[in-house]
Amino acid sequence: MPSFLNLIAKRILANHTSLDRVQIVVPTRRAAFFLMREMAGETTEPLMSPGIMAIDDFVESICRLEIEDPVHLLFDLYETFREIDPDVQFDRFMGWASVLLSDLDKIDQYLVKTDFLFEYLSEAHALSRWQESLPEGRSLNSEGGSRQYFSLFENIHQVYRSFRQRLLAKGKAYRGMAYRELATDIANLSADLPEMERIYFAGFNAFTTSERVIVTALVKAKKAEVLWDSDRYYMSENTVVEAGKSLREYQRSKEFGEWNWTGDELLSTEKHITLYGVPNATLQTKVAGELYQRMKRFEAEDAPVPTAIVLADENLLLPMLYSLDEEVRDLNVTMGLSMRNSLLYTLVDGIFELQQNVVELRSRSGKLIRIPKFGHKSVDKILNHPFIRHYEHVALTPLEDGQTIIQRTLREITEGNQVFLSSEELVTLGDNHPLFQILFTHWQKNNAQQVIRSFYQLIELLREVYKDYKNALETEYLYLFYTLLKQFEQTIEERAELITLRTLKSFMFELIRQTRIPFSGEPVSNLQIMGMLETRALDFERIIILSVNEGVIPQAKRQNSLIPFDAAQAVGLPTHQHQEAVMSYHFYRLLQRASEVHILYTSTNDAPGGGEKSRFVRQIEYELAQYNPLIRIENKTVVFEAQARQELEEVVHKDDALIAAIRAYLDGKGIYPTHLNEFIRCSMQFYLKHIAGVKEKEEVEEELGMDKIGTWLHASLERLDLEFFLLDKDPSEEEIVQVLREEFDRLFKGYVTNLGLNRIYYQIGEQQILTFLRHHMAQKPRRQILAAEQPLHTRIQLVLQGAFTPVRLGGKIDRIELGEDGILYVMDYKTGSVELTGKQKLADPVAREEVIRADPDRKMGYVRQLWIYEYLMYRRMKEENGLKLRGNTYNFGEYAVKSGFYSFRDPKNLIANPLELTDQLAPGEFIEKSEVILTDILNVMLDPDVPFRKTDDLTTCKFCDFTGICGR
Repeated sequence: MPSFLNLIAKRILANHTSLDRVQIVVPTRRAAFFLMREMAGETTEPLMSPGIMAIDDFVESICRLEIEDPVHLLFDLYETFREIDPDVQFDRFMGWASVLLSDLDKIDQYLVKTDFLFEYLSEAHALSRWQESLPEGRSLNSEGGSRQYFSLFENIHQVYRSFRQRLLAKGKAYRGMAYRELATDIANLSADLPEMERIYFAGFNAFTTSERVIVTALVKAKKAEVLWDSDRYYMSENTVVEAGKSLREYQRSKEFGEWNWTGDELLSTEKHITLYGVPNATLQTKVAGELYQRMKRFEAEDAPVPTAIVLADENLLLPMLYSLDEEVRDLNVTMGLSMRNSLLYTLVDGIFELQQNVVELRSRSGKLIRIPKFGHKSVDKILNHPFIRHYEHVALTPLEDGQTIIQRTLREITEGNQVFLSSEELVTLGDNHPLFQILFTHWQKNNAQQVIRSFYQLIELLREVYKDYKNALETEYLYLFYTLLKQFEQTIEERAELITLRTLKSFMFELIRQTRIPFSGEPVSNLQIMGMLETRALDFERIIILSVNEGVIPQAKRQNSLIPFDAAQAVGLPTHQHQEAVMSYHFYRLLQRASEVHILYTSTNDAPGGGEKSRFVRQIEYELAQYNPLIRIENKTVVFEAQARQELEEVVHKDDALIAAIRAYLDGKGIYPTHLNEFIRCSMQFYLKHIAGVKEKEEVEEELGMDKIGTWLHASLERLDLEFFLLDKDPSEEEIVQVLREEFDRLFKGYVTNLGLNRIYYQIGEQQILTFLRHHMAQKPRRQILAAEQPLHTRIQLVLQGAFTPVRLGGKIDRIELGEDGILYVMDYKTGSVELTGKQKLADPVAREEVIRADPDRKMGYVRQLWIYEYLMYRRMKEENGLKLRGNTYNFGEYAVKSGFYSFRDPKNLIANPLELTDQLAPGEFIEKSEVILTDILNVMLDPDVPFRKTDDLTTCKFCDFTGICGR
């Protein structure tokens, strides 16, 4: 079947012996290229080619005004608006500038009478119209927000006139303005084209008003002819179809002369249409890729079928490219890819975010001080960006420890918990490398030239790496960004007074949003990937259309305009109804000459359009198929293949290698009270942490947690014990406060403690220590402190699972004290509240040992911890013939050992250990009983029939670092 462009070529060649004075105007540049090929294919003799161009190029070529670039248009519009409203902020202006430009473009393209439009939108007229729809006796209030609403349109009317005058004075125009200038100067249009024998307008559907005036004027002057691509189905047989709305009106008006042509392909040709319901949007691209791959297997290599993959949702372009088989190399993409979707955009965004980060501190007087420092999150985001990581991999030499300067910097930030870093600190960490100097040099306030220069330097640095990179797409983004910066540089020189860092960012991001990569490829490829608008005037034997959902094609009824719907309708501007008719034509025209059609839509409710097929699909199924019996429609549903899922066991069985690892752990690192508690509470947590060696991820923390508060208070008390109490001196409150500050600064340099929650946490911790020590120093009589942060270790032989096993036990005791009663007290600090329960169980000689062995309760874990401390004290006293502390020896059997907690939340109460393994002072019996209990616990740990498993108590999982691994 001949294509529409082929029919045009044949007609023009038949009507003209010489083509050098023939002009052909088509909707798109893509159509112009393919029409040129058709003309060449239909000629047997060398001929001078006719002029073939897209309509935008045609208008620009004959208009006396030059189309201005978007950068200058935005600034000209802003300067115009500022003349009318001097208080307008550039940031706010950029929020709706592109919408306003689009509206002005449409106003001119549709030759709207602007005086009528803005009069229609004036307050008095709008209120009178709205009043008519109100119940009798009700009236509108025109104060407040409505006053601002109407003043906006008064401003826009002034802006429209001033903006056009500004551009005319420079011989410039925006696209719609050029169309209007041409349409209003129609009397001279024919005179401007004397050398043209004939102009053909081919493949159009719905002209804008200005296009219609231009074309009809040329038709009346016998200089032009219009060639339509219409079908009898929507022109006369089924006139309710939106596709023929404009064309039927044009045919009735006869203003375009003789009607050429109306075919009947939709009514008379055989078509196989397959509909595919797909679970989600991205999966459509996988299905389309697989369909095309299967089709190619049945094609003759010397006669491939021209195929178009049409993306109704253009956001699917990248997934579609990645879904094609690697063998598919003969393809052409006829749509651009937005720079907004690129990795480079995220890098630029991250750098602006980094530079806008400052530390805000409040002085004692209440004044807010802003210090230019970089936040750790922004630094981490930049240094982990794929562009920077690729640069690191290719260009950075590892240091002596095998890490690069980037890895070292990230490690230093995490280990030092550095929440904010200065430019100098970061550049020093990066060994003054150019990359660090570019990224982490602070931008001076409102110095746009410095910003541009920084990005130039970054591009130059990355260019050396990316020029040989396999990802040509990202390399193209770098080039596009470079050209965009060049535009900026010129604009900044012209309008330096307008540019601040905020305006620069707003403006740059607006241009990035508008900038698209123009894919270049072989236009005559057998596979074309395109958007719906790129299909105009082109024909394909086989088409695959994606996202044919209601709300996508046609689009949802959104009015992206400052002009209300009723006003647009009143003055003849296009509304969503017009857009739906245009899209309906493109859809049906695409089907006209296709014999094999594959239509994909998302079938699930959470998809755009709610999983509903487009109305166009319904029309094919229930209307077109009734008119044409040769159309065969097949419905298919794509489902995820159900596979037998293997349920993974949520336990870790102990084989010989694992048991050997546990024995090595017991003899090597050794077991501590917290380890025992973890094993009894959740053996899976114990396995992951201590046997498998899974480490918690280290992160920079901005807010102090209870673990950090505990570390700080323990370290402060240890120092106070060593410097004061162990020397039988009492510190003053000033000395206590000074020690607290020095220890905090030593341990946690990066935390900011003079504002926010951290200030509250710090003050609470400081107050707890002061209250605790005041009470402690006021005690009469007072226990003597013998040791602080005392490490105790022992190595014993236990028979575990029938084999002698060396076991190391260890612990660090916060304080050892001697009471007036001659008892040694092992005391542990707790920052939180401590409750010890189960005293009845612990008083029962049989139950208490079982409780220690197996009770996972956290409160019982405190008892177990104190029991191990007592055991370690007795064991060391026995092994070393007495424990030597502060020049005295405390012999085994002569001193009882008791234990307890100091809770900083309740400093006046000493929480004593309720566990009594022996009825009286019997250290030997205590050690013997303790080792029996330890043997029972560790026998379970080494039992091959008892796997490591997750706890059933979900409260244990609440603060566990391994919930992600367990799936809890």
